[in-house]
Amino acid sequence: MNTTTSVSKPNRSWLARFFVREDPIYDQYESAFQAKTTPAKAVYLFLYLLPGIVVFLCVNIEPFFRAQMAFTGLSARYLQYAWVLVITFGWHMLIPFLVLRYVDKLSLRESIAFLGLNRVDWRGLFLVLPVYFVLFALVSLPYQKFVAPVIENWTQSVPLFRIPSYSIFQDTPENIYSFPPVALLFLGIGNFLGEELYFRGYLMKKSAFLGKLNWIVNSVLFAVYHFWQVQQTWPLFGLVLAFGLLMALRKDLYVLSVFHFLVNMWFAYGIG
Repeated sequence: MNTTTSVSKPNRSWLARFFVREDPIYDQYESAFQAKTTPAKAVYLFLYLLPGIVVFLCVNIEPFFRAQMAFTGLSARYLQYAWVLVITFGWHMLIPFLVLRYVDKLSLRESIAFLGLNRVDWRGLFLVLPVYFVLFALVSLPYQKFVAPVIENWTQSVPLFRIPSYSIFQDTPENIYSFPPVALLFLGIGNFLGEELYFRGYLMKKSAFLGKLNWIVNSVLFAVYHFWQVQQTWPLFGLVLAFGLLMALRKDLYVLSVFHFLVNMWFAYGIG
C-alpha cells in the first residue's frame, strides 16, 4: 500500500479531513507510472541525486571550476548563476517532460496532468498551508537550536563538504538574493517551482514503489541532493521531511512551491 492510499481512507478524524486532500488523477498516474522493475527503481532513485552531483563537481571542485571560468570568461558569481539556470530549468523542468514523452509515451497534455501543472489546490493554498507553515516554523526553532548545530559541526569536520569561499551559497542571503530582479525572477521560478516539479511532481510518483516510506525517502534524498551546500542543507534533513509529507497530504505542486518559497524566506530572514 502506498502513501496516497493510506491517507485517503473513509471515516477519518477531523484533523485528517483538514490536512488530507484526495486526488484520483494523482493516484492514477502514480499507480500506472511508478517504477516497477529493479533497474528502473535504481535509476529513478539515482535521479534524485544526479543533478546535485553534477553541480557539486562543476562548482565545488575548485580546479575544474577555475577551468570553466577561464574557458567561458564568466566571473565566479555569474558562472554559478549559469549552473543554477542549467540545473533548475534545463534539468529539473526539462528532463521530466522528455522522459514522460519518450519513455512513458505521454503527450504534452498528459505530461502536464502527470506533473500536476493543470490543477491548483486552492483550499490547500489559502487554508491548510498557512497552518502547516506556522507549525513548521514552530518546530524549526528548537530544531535549529539543538539539532542542526550538531550535524553542522560534523559536516564542517569533513573537508570535502566545505563550501568554497567563492560560492554564492554561503550563509548570508545577500549572496544568492542580490542578483538583478530579472535574474532573481528566473532563479525563483527554477528554485521553487523547478525543484518541486522535479522532486515532488515527477520523482515522487516514480518512487511510489516505496509505499509508506515514499514521502520520507523523497524528503531525505532531496536534502542529500544538495551536495554543493552540504553545511547548510544536510543539518536540516529532519525539517525537510515536511516537504514530502505535505505532498503526501495535499498532492499539489503549487502548494509545495509556495511552501518551498516560504521555507527559504524563513531560513534566510526569519530565524537568522
